[in-house]
Amino acid sequence: MARVGNRGVGGTTSLIRHLQILRTVTEAVSRSLDLTEVIQKSLSALTHVTGHEIASLHLVSSDGKMLLLRGERGLSPRLREVNEVLPIGQGLIGRVAASGRVRRVDEAGRAPDLLPAARAAVSADGIRGFLCVPIRARHRILGTLSLGRQTEERFTGEEIALLESTADQIGLALDNARLYSETRLQLEELRRSHTDVVRAERLAAVGELAGGVAHEINNPLMIILGQVHLLLQSQDHESVLNGLKTIDGATKRAANIVRELVLFAERSPLRRGRCKVSDQIYKVLALHQSRLEGARITVQTDFQEVPEIWADSNQLQEALFHLIQNAEQAMSAARGGGTLTIRVRPGHDGVRIEVADDGPGVPPDDLARVFNPFFTTKGPGEGRGLGLSVAHSVVAEHEGRLWADNRPGGGAIFVMELPVGVAAADSALAPSV
Repeated sequence: MARVGNRGVGGTTSLIRHLQILRTVTEAVSRSLDLTEVIQKSLSALTHVTGHEIASLHLVSSDGKMLLLRGERGLSPRLREVNEVLPIGQGLIGRVAASGRVRRVDEAGRAPDLLPAARAAVSADGIRGFLCVPIRARHRILGTLSLGRQTEERFTGEEIALLESTADQIGLALDNARLYSETRLQLEELRRSHTDVVRAERLAAVGELAGGVAHEINNPLMIILGQVHLLLQSQDHESVLNGLKTIDGATKRAANIVRELVLFAERSPLRRGRCKVSDQIYKVLALHQSRLEGARITVQTDFQEVPEIWADSNQLQEALFHLIQNAEQAMSAARGGGTLTIRVRPGHDGVRIEVADDGPGVPPDDLARVFNPFFTTKGPGEGRGLGLSVAHSVVAEHEGRLWADNRPGGGAIFVMELPVGVAAADSALAPSV
């Protein structure tokens, strides 16, 4: 079989190969917590970039005694059957899982510790070389990652480092996804039991937060880990500088995530006062006028006469900012600009604020989830999924309502209804002095 002509080109080519795989794995993790998707995309990238014909990934069973085949590329039906379930501590792959040591075999058919059934399949498929590394996370072996070749070339030190680096990234991804999946399963079981509704709801919020934190923080950390691994092997000055720039960017991203999480968790108690809604909207628009103009967003306002409300003006401005920012980002991504329409109307018991855009709208299945912490339809690095959640929390603390819908003519609309408030209502009814 033809191979990708990368071997032996040098350190720069090796770095590129590493980065290609790391980018694919990182993108898979940032877009999905599904184990199968992460595994298949990682194996596909590994075989494509290295040019080797065969790759497989095994995970340790729940009882810790067996290895289960969870992903493969290029295995024949016979070899796939042989590899479905492997005992830990036996055979080539089983011994790697037990010892945690890398195993390279240049003549697979003659390997003394190859299981008999595997030996026959390897010989029939013409597999000449084999390389297997452990997948670790938190000082625990989660499984193995293997490469097979049908060519005469031997596996190089470069390829061993590449496979180890990929296994490190997959290990982090698997651990992250596993923790998230376990949390969600436990929460679903609690919800179904209906034994303690309040407890289940609180645990659900904690689970969503924990899963989101792990997901968001893990992505830049994987990039940092991968880049450090590469820099330790690279002798090219330019590659080192580029790698350091990548690390710097990933570190700043992680720091920003932590800062946003602190602000999200430590929002101060409400400091209410008489508040004119239109004034708060104008203040937010004035502060972000240059940003909106740069994004080619035209702003239209339609304010009817409404009573003042009893609210925290700073937190109300924060909620309005997140709604406006969400609309601006949606229109910029879809059309490179658009029209933002803000309306103020009398509500059922107070004031109704509408923030509408002419962007792509919200997928119907996502309407009920847009206010969940860390839920976002944006691409990696484009949003944390906290802004709308913060806005929803602010409105809820004011005993109001916030919901999303799609406009008949296209675009999304976010509707905020706020009560007048006791103090404001009393003030409006009091006789003038």
